[in-house]
Amino acid sequence: MTNAIDPVVTIRPGLLDRLKTNSGIRSDEAFARMIGVSRSSYARLKAGEEPTLRAIIGIAQAFGLGLSEVVLVTEPKHEEIEADVVEAVAS
Repeated sequence: MTNAIDPVVTIRPGLLDRLKTNSGIRSDEAFARMIGVSRSSYARLKAGEEPTLRAIIGIAQAFGLGLSEVVLVTEPKHEEIEADVVEAVAS
C-alpha cells in the first residue's frame, strides 16, 4: 500500500510505444519478453500502473537507458496529502 506522501513513479509517457516502434518489434508478447516482463505486466505498464523495479531495470537494460530516462517521479500535490490526512483522521 502506498503512503499519501510517497512519490508516484510512472514510466515516462510514450516511452514504451517509442521503444517498441524504434526496435521494430511488432508484437506485445515479444516486446514484453525483451524487457523481461509478462505480456499482462506490459499491458499494465502501458495502462499507467506503477512499474516494478524489475520492469524499470528490464527496460533500461534492454535499451541501454539510465533509470531516470525510464521513469518519471512526481510528488503528490499538497491538496491530495491534506485530503488523505483528513480522511485518515476521520476514520
